[in-house]
Parts: sequence; C-alpha cells; structure tokens
Amino acid sequence: GEVWIVEGATGPVGEMKYRRFARGMNEPMGVLVKDGKIHLGNKAEITRLSDTDKDGVADLFECVSRDWDYTGSYNSFSYGPVLDRKGNFVVANAGHAGRWSARHMGWALRIKPGSAKAEAFASGFREPNGIGTFGPDKDIFVTDNQGAWIGACKLNHVKDGGFYGHPASKPAPEKLYAGRKTFTPPAVWFPYKLARSSSGMCEITDDRFGPFKGQLLVGDFQNAIVTRVQLEKVGGEWQGAVWPFLKGFQSGVNRLVMGPDGHLYVGGCKTVAWAANAPFSQGLERVRFSGKIPFEVKTVRALPDGFELTFTKRADPKAAGDAAGYDVWQYQYMYHEKYGSPEFDHNGKPDSFTVIDVKEAKVSKDGLMVRLRLDGWKAGYVTAVRGLDARSATGEKLWHNTFYYTLNRIPK
Repeated sequence: GEVWIVEGATGPVGEMKYRRFARGMNEPMGVLVKDGKIHLGNKAEITRLSDTDKDGVADLFECVSRDWDYTGSYNSFSYGPVLDRKGNFVVANAGHAGRWSARHMGWALRIKPGSAKAEAFASGFREPNGIGTFGPDKDIFVTDNQGAWIGACKLNHVKDGGFYGHPASKPAPEKLYAGRKTFTPPAVWFPYKLARSSSGMCEITDDRFGPFKGQLLVGDFQNAIVTRVQLEKVGGEWQGAVWPFLKGFQSGVNRLVMGPDGHLYVGGCKTVAWAANAPFSQGLERVRFSGKIPFEVKTVRALPDGFELTFTKRADPKAAGDAAGYDVWQYQYMYHEKYGSPEFDHNGKPDSFTVIDVKEAKVSKDGLMVRLRLDGWKAGYVTAVRGLDARSATGEKLWHNTFYYTLNRIPK
C-alpha cells in the first residue's frame, strides 16, 4: 500500500535513490501520472496524490472516483487507470469472487475529466491484471486470467458493449449472472504452456529496443516471463500472434513500461495467494537491447489461403522455402463455467488438435518473407506455426521456432 519514487531511475543502479512518497493505500494495482500528479488505482477508488508543501511526501489525497462497489475480497482488484484517446480515465474491475449485487464487478469503467461518475461500457472480466493502450488511436486492451468461464489467458480489445466471458455484476441483468452462450472473442489467446497468469503490457515505441517497434510486450506473472504480441486488423477487428520473448526475471512479472532511455522496466512481485516461478517477493528490473538482432519471425499477416511471415533477417531460400519444414495445427477452447479448458480439435475432441496441411512455402526474392499456403484451416481457432528447419542466410535457427496466431477471421 505504498508509493515510492525512484530518483535517477534510468541511470546506474548503484546511484538510484528510493523515496517513499505515500502510504496507507488499498492494494493499488496501477499508477498514472496526469497533469504532473500521481493518480493511483486502488481497490476501492482512484486517488490523486499531491505534495502541497514540497517536502517530497504526499500530504493531499483526493478521491477522483469511487463509483463502484467493493466487497473486501482479496481478489476484488481494480486495474488501471489508463487514459483513452479522449483523456478519460479507464479502469477494469475484477469479476472473480464477486456477486451480482455488487455494482461494476467485472466491468470496464470510463470516468470523464472533472467527473466522479463512472460509465460502465464493457463487461465480462475475471481477473484483468493488465490494462493498456495500443496504436495511434490508443485502443484499450485488457489481459485476463484463466479460470471459470475463461478457457486460457487472453488479450482483449475492449470496445463499447463488449462482453468478454465472465459473468459480470450490476448493471448486467441478474439472469445473465448464471452465464451466457457466447462472448466477444479475444484478439489473442495465450497457450497455457506459455502463459498461466497474464499481467501488464506496454507498446514498444522505440527503435532502440530492437526490431519490434509497434508491437506489444505482455507479462506473465506465474511464469515470470514477457511475451511478444503482434496485432493486425482483419475485417476491422484486431487479431494476431504471440511468441515467447524474455525470461529469467527475479520476481513475478506484473507491470511493464518503456523508459525514456529506450529500455524496458519491469515491476515484479509475488504473494502467498499469487505464486510465481521466481525467487524474490519483489523486484524492479531493467532490460536493454544488446544490439544483436536475432533471426526471428518479425510479423505475421493472415491471407485468404495462409500466412505471410516476415523475418528480421534474410532467410536461406532453400531451407525457408521447404513446405515440409513447417508444422501447422489448430485448436480452440471450450466456453464453460469450469476452471479453464483443454484444447479441442476441429471435431471437438479434447486434448487434441487438427493438423493443417502446408501446401507451399514460397520465399520472396529478397529472402525477408515467406508465404505459407495452407489447406484445411478454419476461422475461430488458434493456429500454431512451427518452423524447425527455417534458417537465416548465415545458417541461424529461429530464436523462437513457434508462434500462436488467433485466427478469429480469415481475410476475404
């Protein structure tokens, strides 16, 4: 429940100074600086912190909004705030361990500047431990965690009127608290073996962090890793692919931010309730780009008959052009009240997948692109692509040989 300011945060670690700015907060899960003031997302309210006497410690605590109910559950978190394109505060509230009569649990809320009233505009979140914006239009994205009604961790593009799977409380009708038949599909599903408790995100906005500018980095708390997500719009809706990216963090990865120095800063923690595969209960870590560009699939574009992969380096045309060197398979998750979901193939068989035929792999003249022509794939499935035999022109293997693309729509 404390807020600390790190002076010299982009400099040498040994010269950083830590100063406690505020205490007594209610398990905050988000921090935002707006108009020079720190705004803190607590379980029960957004609080604006001010240092009126300039002694380096907050002495004025103002409630910006508390227009939602709070049950006191240990999981009754409010995530955010972030700012949307119009300058409104946006928070995402957990619906896990809630009840229908507690207002706005499981909802995304919009609070206009100067107003304390929250507008509920999207629902269906279980434990949305990650909220951020992406792209020039500052589209709102929220991660959610596997559990009841949520087959696996996922990344949702949050839109007005969207319902993202978990029963939400008031103002949702009480009859819907027993569940629904359908939900708004996520932009990306995270396979369970990769991510077990998806957390914070940030957009790569700097070329100094390598060749992936314009993509999202998404943390995973339990596995203490950072994944890479590349999005594209198909039929006017976001969908895309996820890769492993960074591992070896010393605490559960919870929050990410790109610093003004072009480095990635990662805030970590873990508790008895939220375990992580990492040694320390808290950590602040900085990741620099080494300058060495790996051979990797940089982007994926869905086509009417397959995928177009762009590499970070020129590929060996013989190796990358061999269709037998690629494995492609599809699966989906079941939408039900049970905790999580196994993977299902095209025929609905659990713990199974459907193999997709790779008919052709055609490499571009410059060696930076390969087009995979597929047969038998379907929309509505996660599509995994593995390129074990792909090589760069200098013989490098792919840094990560498998990605998972959420194929909600196939382009016309």
